[in-house]
Amino acid sequence: MLICLNMMTAARTDPALAERLERLTGEEASCCVPGYGEMARKIVRSERFRTSSRGIQALADENRLLAVALLKRQKELCACEIQAATGLTHATVSHHMSRLVLAGLVLKRREGKWTYYRLNRKAEVSIP
Repeated sequence: MLICLNMMTAARTDPALAERLERLTGEEASCCVPGYGEMARKIVRSERFRTSSRGIQALADENRLLAVALLKRQKELCACEIQAATGLTHATVSHHMSRLVLAGLVLKRREGKWTYYRLNRKAEVSIP
């Protein structure tokens, strides 16, 4: 069975794709299902996709992933504890933790001059 792409879309993105499909399958590629492009656009526009994308991008950095792993094992850590565990500078820890907070994976609270972080248990990083 031939799985095709919309020829109009294929022509804009990769003109050789239709030719490759025809060569591989021996069938004309004009049968392509235009719904796949629309399906992809619908997924990308969804809030769940954007939320998951932000979370996954935030976890793509090894230091941020380590910070989340540390927070998973401790209820709460202050920035200096994360700094001590990771060996990163205060500014770097602050940057990484800000990315995790913006992604909604980590919550922070201030107590005087100290900043404490904990996992956001409501955060969902999943494949949309």
